[in-house]
Amino acid sequence: MKVPWLPKSGIQLIAEDVIAGYESKMGCVVKPPIPVEDIIERYFDLKIGFVDFEKNYGMQGILGATYVQKGLICANTQLLDGRNEGRLVFTFAHEVGHWVLHRKLVNDTYSRAKRAAILCRKKDAKKPIEWQADYFAACLLLPEKWVRSAFENSIGCQPLKFYNEKRTIDNCLYIEPCVSNWPFIAHAVQKTGGFLNVSKQAVIIRLQDLGLIINETNAKVGWGSSQYVSNNL
Repeated sequence: MKVPWLPKSGIQLIAEDVIAGYESKMGCVVKPPIPVEDIIERYFDLKIGFVDFEKNYGMQGILGATYVQKGLICANTQLLDGRNEGRLVFTFAHEVGHWVLHRKLVNDTYSRAKRAAILCRKKDAKKPIEWQADYFAACLLLPEKWVRSAFENSIGCQPLKFYNEKRTIDNCLYIEPCVSNWPFIAHAVQKTGGFLNVSKQAVIIRLQDLGLIINETNAKVGWGSSQYVSNNL
């Protein structure tokens, strides 16, 4: 599906409007962790479901789907594994992004089919429609003002620059700003900001997007780049 171009700033404003709308409807102030499932069900009045896409439909690599006509947001049952909470929550937020940004773009023929849906495949992550939904999810779950506040309170007022891939000081307790220590940095922001339903991977990506982490090396900051990566990240 072709989607119109949207700037990051525009997507962020839309995500902020969703939070503001939810606050107004619920009569409360929202703080992280952002209750994305409650937003789906109580603010958008949508249903949540879980599907084994491979077993039921023979489709592999599907993380989630948005059924526009049915008002249904689904996640892959594989994400119900307790170790995948961050991935599950991000998938729900991603599907909210599709609902907000793309549901009106679904044409009549596409939406008329009983099982028609916006399917989110891992292999399509770089497509504009998926990138937009991913960025919306990041803005929804990790609002800029809360991320910046958490970073300032846990790390400092200045952005961190990674000049080295690994520690230069051999001390497990010493948090040196380098690529291999990204999980420590992400965890500090995650804990301080209350982003308890978001993965460290999502946190570090958001920090880089906001210019709070600047990587001066050629090493990737994220999965596979650190000896400290585990299933709990």
